[in-house]
Amino acid sequence: MYKYNDLNNKDVLVTGASGDIGLAICAKFLEQHCRVYALYHSNASDLDTLKSSHPQGENLHILQCNLADKEAVIALCQHLTEKVKKLDVLVNNAGIVRDSLFAAMSLEDFSTVIDTNLLSTFMLTKEALMLLRSSDSAAIVNVASIAAIIPSVGQSNYSASKGALLGFTRTLAAELAPRGVRVNAVAPGMIESKMVKKVSRTVVRDVTNSIPLKRLGKCDEVANTIVYLSSSASSYIVGQTIVIDGGLVMR
Repeated sequence: MYKYNDLNNKDVLVTGASGDIGLAICAKFLEQHCRVYALYHSNASDLDTLKSSHPQGENLHILQCNLADKEAVIALCQHLTEKVKKLDVLVNNAGIVRDSLFAAMSLEDFSTVIDTNLLSTFMLTKEALMLLRSSDSAAIVNVASIAAIIPSVGQSNYSASKGALLGFTRTLAAELAPRGVRVNAVAPGMIESKMVKKVSRTVVRDVTNSIPLKRLGKCDEVANTIVYLSSSASSYIVGQTIVIDGGLVMR
């Protein structure tokens, strides 16, 4: 583990914290001795396990929030304002997939993915903005996907949401950089996770064969990049998307 001393005692908000990548993000920030506020929607069991097992688990604060509910998001940010008065890092990691070929995709499946992956990010970032601007050196990291960059058959809704997130990242970065808030994004490729385990083994094998490193990525590799983008080690990186895919996109 690389130690970023400037992250010590920083306040970090992570959405989608109960998923495999979210758990890895929380664990890595805990290793940096951050106070981590981990948001989940419906199941906190894995977060409870992380809290009880991690050496810095006392710094993990588990919060339930439906990010699609504007009033719940407002209440969350009011709670954080009263509790910590600032945020140093916001990691917008929450996201869902509802895959099907475009011809068979329903409007509900399209709009639900857009609402969760894009509009919820807008709402939370908007409500958390004053908390972030109260920090001396705040950072926002949006978790996109290589589906925003290359075709992903059966994911027109997911690709649209993640592609829009990259545009959102660049414009938000331009607006907030003069106010001391850096905004960047990461675009993971196929990562070893519960979500990928639901994908056909044939598809996983074909994708793995197309990756120059000849393996899937690890959740820790995504989390390490997010921690780096949140630290002073990346202090001159603004409005960028770091692709974490083992070289797949370059092919």
